[in-house]
Amino acid sequence: MLKNYVPPACPMNLFVRQYAKLQFDREREEGFQEKRTKLAGVVLKVNIPIERHASTVYNRAMFELFGKSLYYSGSYCIEELVPRREYLDTHVKSESREKWYKSRYKVVVSEFKDLFSCECGLFEHMGMICCHALKVMIVLGLNEIPRKHIMKRWTIDARDILPEHLKHYQKDVGLPYSTTFRHNAMYISALELVMMGDSNAEAFEFVMSGLAELKAGALPLSNLKDGMSLIEKKKSAKSSSIGKSVG
Repeated sequence: MLKNYVPPACPMNLFVRQYAKLQFDREREEGFQEKRTKLAGVVLKVNIPIERHASTVYNRAMFELFGKSLYYSGSYCIEELVPRREYLDTHVKSESREKWYKSRYKVVVSEFKDLFSCECGLFEHMGMICCHALKVMIVLGLNEIPRKHIMKRWTIDARDILPEHLKHYQKDVGLPYSTTFRHNAMYISALELVMMGDSNAEAFEFVMSGLAELKAGALPLSNLKDGMSLIEKKKSAKSSSIGKSVG
């Protein structure tokens, strides 16, 4: 990727300038794909449960690739080698194809049907489910793509990445299971502020200044606690489980 921007033996100042251009171009492309995913409608080709699930998970470009894999999967027949564990995908025209063209692929399924390993290696290479594994998923009656086969970088929420202490708020991690009304109320209000502040530069400045004043005023009040907060409870439960496993 860098070779397209940085010429050989270039000085450091030119490298920094071209690297900044690379970052700008990648951000622009990601923004375009994000907008394309939100505005463009989804066209289902087969209208099966696993395809509908893919349309809610993948961005537009990756969903189109998924559609191609789904289309190609129709050209394979499944033979069960080991019940519920190993399958052989054979192309319907394997006899008439060239000898150098591979027409049979072995797919190994984990015990809980949450991981499908195909010898073609497409998923390991680019993080996309191959048509062979997808065919086995359909035969086994899976309604959703297994979580282990969903790479975050290809999803609608690819840029929803938060620091470690806020990671539990990411969409792919799931909303925290709150046990208090006030945590839910504050969480929803904070999300509404983020949406409003993200509208334009003026709204962003207003929200940020208001949040700064709010943090300054809430800091002395937060020192007085009437019990463990939700985050503290989760940390305490995590540390206790680690202690038990060590013991």
